[in-house]
Formats: sequence, C-alpha cells, structure tokens
Amino acid sequence: MNDKRKVLKERDRPESLVPLQGTKGVAVDPDTGYTYKYVSEIDIERKKKFARIGSNRKQNKFTNTNMDEIDYICQSLTNTQIGLLMILQCYIDYDGKLVHSQKDKTPLKTSDFLKILGLVGKESTFKKFRKDCLEKGILIYKGEEKTYSINQKYVFKGAFKGMEVVSMVTKEIKEISKVLKPTDLAILFKLQKYVHINSMALVRNPDETNIDKIETLKAIDLVEILGVSQNYIYSRLPKLTYNGQALIAQVKAGRKKSYMLNPNAFFRGDFAKVQEKIAHPNGVFFNA
Repeated sequence: MNDKRKVLKERDRPESLVPLQGTKGVAVDPDTGYTYKYVSEIDIERKKKFARIGSNRKQNKFTNTNMDEIDYICQSLTNTQIGLLMILQCYIDYDGKLVHSQKDKTPLKTSDFLKILGLVGKESTFKKFRKDCLEKGILIYKGEEKTYSINQKYVFKGAFKGMEVVSMVTKEIKEISKVLKPTDLAILFKLQKYVHINSMALVRNPDETNIDKIETLKAIDLVEILGVSQNYIYSRLPKLTYNGQALIAQVKAGRKKSYMLNPNAFFRGDFAKVQEKIAHPNGVFFNA
C-alpha cells in the first residue's frame, strides 16, 4: 500500500475513502490504494484549545493547600485571619519563605506585610494575626535571617506526593483579594476541603471516584459547614465575583443542584486537564 499523501479535514474526505480498521483517522482510497489521514473539526478545535492551555500553563503559578490541615487552620484563626493567610499564600517561594515575587526573592518585611494585606494604619490587627499564626505554628520566623515562612505542612508551592491538595492560581487570587474582604476569602479557603477530585463539585466525600456515590453539598450544608446564615448563602455567595465570573457557582442538572468553586482560580490535579474538561464546558455556569 502506498504511503500517506496528505492530511484531509473530515469534511473534505471523498466518499470513496474507506476507514482502515484499527487505525483512527486513517482511510484508504480503494481505487488508487493511497492512504490519507483525516481529522474532524471537533478534534482540530480541541487540539488548538489544548495547545493554548498548555502555553498558558507556564504563565500560571500555583500554590497548594493540604486538605487534611484545613480544619486546623480554620480552628486556629479567625475568619479575617484566614483571609489574610490566603493572601500571603500568593507570596511563598518553593521553600515556604514569604518573598516579593518569583523574580524578586527579597524577604517580606513588616512594612511589606501591611501594604500587601491592606493593613496600613491597622498595625495592631497585623500584630495579632502574626502572633496567632506563630503560636499555632502556621507561620515560622527565623531570627537570624529575619524571614517569615508559611509552614509547608499546611501550604506550599511545588510538587507533592501522597497528599490530597487543592491548588490555587496565585495571579487570580491576588486580583480577587483586591475586591473581596478577608472574611469572604475565608469562605473560599474553607470550601477547598470539599472540592471533588474529578468534577470540582463541592461534596462531603471529595475523594470518591464513583460519581454515583458522591454526596453534593446543599445550601443547608453550607450553612452548617461555614457557620453562616441562610441569608448569607442566598444573598452574599452570588456576590462573590471577579472579572464577571462567580467564584462559587450553583450548577443545576435537572432537579439536582450542586456548588462548584471556579476552576480558573481553584483546582485539583492537573491544571490543563481541569481547564480542558471542566472550565471550558461549564464556563457558562460561572457567568455572574
């Protein structure tokens, strides 16, 4: 049989071509014996989109929150302090040290913390936050280096193994923190514990791989988990938005409702795969 001569789009494939058995996207012309490769329009768009996601992936920086330690942090800090910690999470280096950026690894000083956290003129709030975090082992201070770090047992940057984590895109969280209160950020932080591994839905059993067995959270569950009123769930949650998108979406499928964290800011597993399988198809659910 002759070599493949050219690549055809599916719509241009002559009717005389016969698909080769066991070989996807390859057909043979019975009249000439020539073989051709062909691709569908859907595959073409999928490859283009995946290429865009792959190129954007290098531009996105992530930090990881240990899901098993979220309860400890939430029990140790106030809601405002949890939100402040979430902001600082955007500034950790690979060793946990708090620095200006990946390009400028100068350690953060007190004046930097006040500016980043929006606490200029509220030094007492920062001192209480720092004191509580140090006492609970969430922050670590090295006197000889004069550096602060976030304990990598709880939050870290880089690879992980044998640990269930939720990752967040630091660029997005930095921008989100400019428009949301720390107490609202605390809501997002707490909900990370319930992110399902495959669907991003908020569930009681986030590591359950059998889709028929997952227990999605209802509004009444959020009231119990977050310690807020039903009015907060129905009036405030829809207002947690950024760049025209809801940070927490209520997804309806028939009579079934579920909540999801926006996968452009939070995700589990591989960022590119989440964007490919969840963020794009369900993007409409996050339109604010």
